[in-house]
Amino acid sequence: MSRYVTLKKNDPLFNQYLWGICDIANHTALPMSTLNVGSPEETITFEIVENSSIEKPTQSRVLLNLIKIKKLYLVLVPFLYVAIKNYVDDRFFDPLSFALSLIAMLAIFIGFNIRNDVIDHISGYDRVNINHNKPLLKGWVNTHFASRLSNFFIGLALLISLPIVYRQREEGRVIIVVTILLFLGKLLTKNSYKNHRWGEIIFFVLSGPGVVSGYQVALGAGIDTEVLAFGILWAWSIQFLVHLNNFSHLLTSAQAGIKNTMTRYGFDGAKKIIIYWWIIFVFLWALYHYFYSSVFWGWFTTAILIFWSIPTVIKVDQIQSPLGSDTRMIKKIGYRNFLLMTTLVIIEFTWYWLTKNSWTP
Repeated sequence: MSRYVTLKKNDPLFNQYLWGICDIANHTALPMSTLNVGSPEETITFEIVENSSIEKPTQSRVLLNLIKIKKLYLVLVPFLYVAIKNYVDDRFFDPLSFALSLIAMLAIFIGFNIRNDVIDHISGYDRVNINHNKPLLKGWVNTHFASRLSNFFIGLALLISLPIVYRQREEGRVIIVVTILLFLGKLLTKNSYKNHRWGEIIFFVLSGPGVVSGYQVALGAGIDTEVLAFGILWAWSIQFLVHLNNFSHLLTSAQAGIKNTMTRYGFDGAKKIIIYWWIIFVFLWALYHYFYSSVFWGWFTTAILIFWSIPTVIKVDQIQSPLGSDTRMIKKIGYRNFLLMTTLVIIEFTWYWLTKNSWTP
């Protein structure tokens, strides 16, 4: 039988319960509601439940959910791009280091995804923006265990990077820059990168130019303007997903005092940012293809994106209020735009690989 306990931030059990450590044997404290998040007056109501009463999926499914298996394409697509680009350009110099860089990138991506969930849980972002699929909120995983698992994957990534740095010394400079940015992100943002403008900028640099530069240098091809241009394009699209997610939680985040680009500009301003952010992305897409792609793929893919984007822009503009399910609907529509763009990238660069091997339809 469960019971409820309400704790204030200065209560000795507050952090203990928040980290998933219950003072009652074989029980778990699940946060049910949060008031005054992020302030000294923060209050959380926990439900104390028996571990045996928590309905959990299989351990493998919990792990896949925790590492966000469905989002791994965010580092796999840049890997495919760098692989095909350098194969076509005859600059595929170090396949072993390149393969190791993929493993390291997947490990650090998983590690930081878990770390981000831990930070969002502790800071209150996930507790006010309820996501029923979050393992930490449902008690599937202990927050303390998730933190240790995150450290394991990040440590694994650093370990795998050692032979890469030995084979490609320039990779060491990339890692130093990334480490400095991560340190600044931690220094400037007390909580999640979602909650600070500088954090969003650092995340932008790391998720695009940082990822493709790491792959490119590991391959021994060196950093060039084309790979950086794609990195900026990719980071712009990922930041679009971040804005969509924050927009879908705009009302609850604003009420809880969470600061990000969406809450900072309010509902009407957030709508304009979503619209213009995607319009600028389509422009950057066309610009990238003008300089680095064939005329056919430039016109063909840009035309598809424009045609697909017009209904999206209209639907975003027509939303009248953050209340209801309209903001979540826009998140789904915007996500489909992102998937379309990703599909076009894969098709286009697969075509380049096929033509390099003298394949003709």
